[in-house]
Amino acid sequence: MNRAVILHGTGGSPQSNWLPWLKADLENRGYKVWVPELPNNQTPNRQVYNDFLFNSGWDFADNLVVGHSSGAVSVLNLIEDQRCPPIKTGVLIGAWSGTKGTDLDKDQFSALFPPEGFNFELIKQKAAQLLFLHGDNDPLCPLEQAKWLAAQTASEIIIVPGASHFRRDDGFTELPQLTEALEKRNLL
Repeated sequence: MNRAVILHGTGGSPQSNWLPWLKADLENRGYKVWVPELPNNQTPNRQVYNDFLFNSGWDFADNLVVGHSSGAVSVLNLIEDQRCPPIKTGVLIGAWSGTKGTDLDKDQFSALFPPEGFNFELIKQKAAQLLFLHGDNDPLCPLEQAKWLAAQTASEIIIVPGASHFRRDDGFTELPQLTEALEKRNLL
């Protein structure tokens, strides 16, 4: 059975934005889908998140792992963790590489990013495929940072014209651009 995990962003929940739509879409395709509520998600913390995820009993091997915003950064943190087996596909939606160059609160996100930076070689070894999706008008997470992450991981980035940060408040209760991109690349 195909398996998928969907990670929400800061202050989000399994019911945020387009996550319920994606969960239902993947289930209709025969996936077993887990959309956890990440603990203390107003201040994302890679160690807290990874401990929570790896103590859940979920088998991450060969999964499709989708993350939005800080959940996208969490996909990288998850893959990099020694407890994570190789995954099939990681999708990072609205990702960014750090608070420098953003209006985001440095203290709020200080525990999200590894202090020594990401181990991109390890991430590339443990993820068969990574795909980035980013709006060309994202007011929170700079497109340049998503492009840099995609380059560091030798991954494709899909830029959605006119899109912002893919939030419900911006009209994103569905994200067909994601499933279309996955279908086109035979990743579903």
